[in-house]
Amino acid sequence: MDRRHFLKTTSATLALTPTLSGRSALVAIDGFSRPDSLVHGSEWESLNPGYWQIKNGALRRRLKNIGDRARRTGFPYHSETHEKKKMETEYDPSLPHGILWRRDWKLTGNYTITIRGTYHADAPAVPEGDNADWKMYQPGYGQLGIAIGGRSLFEGYNKSRKATIIGYQDNGYLAELKKPTNREKKSPAPKKTKASILKPGDKFTLSLEVKGTKVTTTLNSITLTLENIPQTQSSGYFGLATRGLIDFEISDVSLDPCENKPLTVGHAECSACYPLGDTLKKVDGKWQVKFVSVFASDGKKAEVRVSESPTADWEKIPVSGTAKIVNNDFRRNTSVITTTLPKSPGDATLHYTIWKDGENVTDDPRIGSDACGPGTGLVGDVPASGIYVGRLPQLKAPYKLCGLSCHAITSGLQQHTEAGLKILGGGDDWQVRDQPSVESYKHLDAYNFQIMVWEDDVWYMELVLYPPSTDDAYKVVANSIFGPTSRWQMMQHWNIINPGDHDYGMDDVKGPEQIAIRKHDGLGQDASYMRRNFQIVHHLVTGAEEVDPLANPKKWRAWKMPRRDFTLTIVDARLWRSSQDTNIWKEWGWDHVENAYDRADPTRALLGEEQFAWLQQLIRTDSAPLICLTGLNGLHTIWGGNKGGNTVFEQRDRVAADYAGWVKAGADRLIKLLSERDGVVTVYGDVHNGSIIKNTEYNLIECSFGPIGRSGGRSVIPGFGPSMKDFDGRPLDVHCLYHRKHATPDLQPQKEEDPFYWNFLEMEFDPAPVDPKIGLRIRNLIDGPDETPRGGGSLTETASQSGQAATCKLPSIKTLPNADLRLAHTNGRPIRGTRSKPDGTLPLKTLPNIAPGTQLILTAFDGRESHSQTITTL
Repeated sequence: MDRRHFLKTTSATLALTPTLSGRSALVAIDGFSRPDSLVHGSEWESLNPGYWQIKNGALRRRLKNIGDRARRTGFPYHSETHEKKKMETEYDPSLPHGILWRRDWKLTGNYTITIRGTYHADAPAVPEGDNADWKMYQPGYGQLGIAIGGRSLFEGYNKSRKATIIGYQDNGYLAELKKPTNREKKSPAPKKTKASILKPGDKFTLSLEVKGTKVTTTLNSITLTLENIPQTQSSGYFGLATRGLIDFEISDVSLDPCENKPLTVGHAECSACYPLGDTLKKVDGKWQVKFVSVFASDGKKAEVRVSESPTADWEKIPVSGTAKIVNNDFRRNTSVITTTLPKSPGDATLHYTIWKDGENVTDDPRIGSDACGPGTGLVGDVPASGIYVGRLPQLKAPYKLCGLSCHAITSGLQQHTEAGLKILGGGDDWQVRDQPSVESYKHLDAYNFQIMVWEDDVWYMELVLYPPSTDDAYKVVANSIFGPTSRWQMMQHWNIINPGDHDYGMDDVKGPEQIAIRKHDGLGQDASYMRRNFQIVHHLVTGAEEVDPLANPKKWRAWKMPRRDFTLTIVDARLWRSSQDTNIWKEWGWDHVENAYDRADPTRALLGEEQFAWLQQLIRTDSAPLICLTGLNGLHTIWGGNKGGNTVFEQRDRVAADYAGWVKAGADRLIKLLSERDGVVTVYGDVHNGSIIKNTEYNLIECSFGPIGRSGGRSVIPGFGPSMKDFDGRPLDVHCLYHRKHATPDLQPQKEEDPFYWNFLEMEFDPAPVDPKIGLRIRNLIDGPDETPRGGGSLTETASQSGQAATCKLPSIKTLPNADLRLAHTNGRPIRGTRSKPDGTLPLKTLPNIAPGTQLILTAFDGRESHSQTITTL
């Protein structure tokens, strides 16, 4: 039996057995004897899985990935804001340390870690186009080592505050490669000792022994000893670390744990399997929907099984949809499963399970195990159990939606203390966390939501790091929405996902600049990084199997419920809009005119011609009595811009330009369009504030919601209050404001004892009454539905209270019962859609913008026959 097989088959997965000397037995941690894969294995965790791969039965360094030369920020307006100078387009893309942590050992006291491997190659010669001064080409930048003292499984990539790394440096040293961060005092210089320079083909053994306060590291025959190391520094997770361009493999890892015991760590093979509600449609008389499944490791086939019973004998339930599991440049073990439902989701609640290569992987074994808790990145307190099946709630009135935005995964966990709720652990145990507070969404089931509206900055692709590989990008997504709580949340509801700028991997992704930065190299960002991210995002939010990395995504869409009485509309106000540049022809004679291309210029576009035309057609023809629209991030200019600016809303303000309302003419057009009919509500995320406002001129309701993990709410403009005008003079009533500083529309301060203002929007749309009802409330993540809504108020009104004032009445007529109706001018130009009552009468009584005595054409279609007649307004 060879040594690798011996180590793999020893007591790694068994209880530790004492030796005759009384010491614990050597534990074979991993021999990596598994098929080649880009996945390192479920026993390990990392912020940078893309640094590694399994190759030829060993853990091999991965040195090249799609998008591995990204930089922090990269648009000219960031330099204008931050550095006040022209943006430098040349930069050093050298990557920092990546650490692969072992999930099932959290060590204290004495222990010894040993790794064995083979050195394959030095850093390559500097290729044409690269700069020889970059760090990655400097002697000593290439490193491999052992990391200890990890307080979080996601330390690494410039986020490693507590870890110590000791190992080989490619300029011939055994050294402290990284010391814990100490902001209070300057640390002594790292210790190092000369070592033989490894050559291609050399075998190496690197061991690290902690004994009391002494840490002894040995590379082959060279030893480095560190004295007086506090045990708090050497206690924690251990892992494997690397940096630079040296190529090597690790063939096995072993541990002498002494008194330490392994953790019991559950693993979810299905990261998530979520239904995209906006893909629901009827095909040949059957209802179909796309499920997007993301798996933790390689596989061949995914299946979904659907039943009306949550307790079905799932092995006997027929497969409702199947698809391949795909790995490529922008997909990492994902599957898009077009699933045929056994009956209409408008008639019943359905349940589902997800299967991978013949195994039911619906459960979440992480919950209740050591996979959750301090240092894991997972809170794991909601739901109470990981044993559940997926659910597709019945889609019938009243429709209840949950608005969610700005889900950052860093900066501490809100916990119960003797002094009340406090945010703790931001620099160590909870540096990364999937939820911002204990008990987040504890009462979610009590709200009876049917649909989760994930809107804007859903996973903050670049907040923790600019992920230098497809694997790292999916890790960011997983940490945000595939943790135990969000996974359950997504698998218990229908979902729509409408991404924001950060989700594409860079702040302020919008306008023609985002197209240019994907098409051209040399603009100060890795174009392949941006192209890859656009593919990932479009794949995850639409279920597209293939994605053009250069096309501007046309992802506007409308989801009409099976009963045809409510429509949820998704638009894109970021990727389809004019540039925020205001100084046109500055280089050609107009430099003396500041802001010649004003933000209020009537030629500025918001949504673009094609998308606006689509939305205009939908607003004027859709038959649903209530429409909710998401994706217009701030039509009304009530939020301030960059805090360092000279005015509250400067022309060239990077933050202000992020709002849809910065494009004044485009916002004006949309406000008028959306208010052409009653029953329209527009909701959005992005601004990190909860609010409910109503334009009192056009009677248009607009709501914002979030954050659900981030902070940094936008400031309010001067004059903000219950009755106010926005920056562009539009009259508003503010019904609710839930802000980091302000608790009410009249700007009463938040109380110190209150929970942090993380929030979601509770939306209720009931088209069943004669005058359909709308209910809107802002809720803290830990609140139940019986508690008082946050933000000092809420809004409940009928559809007839919204929209522009009526200018004519409609006559009493009858047409086909339960039919979609369209009112149009005699030249065919559409005016309004609606739906007839069971007796064939019109629910509409009035219309705006139409004079009395105007002839109109009314067309009815009930799915089988049509009827048309001419009417005259009164």
